[in-house]
Amino acid sequence: MRIAIDANVLEGNWGGIPKYADRIAAGLAATGDEVFLLRNSRHPTHVVAGTRPVNVRVKGTVFWRNGFLPLWLKGFGIEVLWAPEGVLPWHPLVPTVVTVHDLAMLRFPGTKPDVHVRQYRRAVARSARRATRVIAVSQATSDDLRELWGLGGGTVRIVPNGVDDWLTPGDRTVAIGAVRERWAITTPFVLHVGSIEPRKGLDVLIDAAALASERGAPWRLVLAGAAGFRGDEITARARASGACSLLGAVSEAELLSLYRAADAFAAPAISEGFGIAPLEAMACGTPVVIAGDSGGLEETSGAAAIVVRERTPSAWLDSLEEAIKRPQGLIDTGLRHAARFRWSEVTERTRAVLTEATGA
Repeated sequence: MRIAIDANVLEGNWGGIPKYADRIAAGLAATGDEVFLLRNSRHPTHVVAGTRPVNVRVKGTVFWRNGFLPLWLKGFGIEVLWAPEGVLPWHPLVPTVVTVHDLAMLRFPGTKPDVHVRQYRRAVARSARRATRVIAVSQATSDDLRELWGLGGGTVRIVPNGVDDWLTPGDRTVAIGAVRERWAITTPFVLHVGSIEPRKGLDVLIDAAALASERGAPWRLVLAGAAGFRGDEITARARASGACSLLGAVSEAELLSLYRAADAFAAPAISEGFGIAPLEAMACGTPVVIAGDSGGLEETSGAAAIVVRERTPSAWLDSLEEAIKRPQGLIDTGLRHAARFRWSEVTERTRAVLTEATGA
């Protein structure tokens, strides 16, 4: 197939959605498809092996997406356009597929800036309703699409995310040494990976770490990820607790060491469409604790994690210490569970949806 991808997301801050787009684009190219990465940039920095870059700078992404993009798609015989970030041109002129990761900002007011919520309601909702096919990354997201936007099984297909093959258990002693050398972390630690923002539910985790410190527990909380919306408030709270280390954004090599060295991984999110990080931690042999009633997060990882139903520091502290003290059962279950999620299969299932769209 000749597949075009709106790849502007690859030029932003690295996170779950850019990783998702990168892995699937590379996978599609490796299967022999002609994959064109279209970006509103003259000099994009992110390269995906095997793909063909199309770099055209137009002032204003709206004009790029709705002026340049449709004409290019039609002129170059593209069979399908995929929008991994969920936004399509108004009139794309070719079959389309969009991915919707979550609708958490609509369900939980105040977790994103109001201007982003308005843009999401307008642009992503319109794109999802007009798309030939819609990919939801979990049943939870599919349910939200049906309930909030009236989209059902006629167009929506569920395709989960994946875990990289290089995320595996390794020499934990070496990993602990690497973490000590890089960040001077010398005590056991509980890890969280993700943007620092309200939706991640970090307040209760920070309070649990502070409570652990008060009770003389030997571990501290390590937060890896860039500050997002209202991130300054959360980082200030973490620093004031005296029980947290804030690392900011980390590289993939650093992330691997953190996963392998951590005594437990914590994901207290209010809601996730999927939740890649807990699965990545499981793949590295780290026991995982997640929040209950958290949408796709519990759907994806709950079978192999300790699930905390109460959003209180004491409940989280008890569950984290349970994970730290009896890890082997959780480790074995987590390894088997994470092995079910691989980008090669995600790519295959995504390609099937793209193919379906071309014949719809």
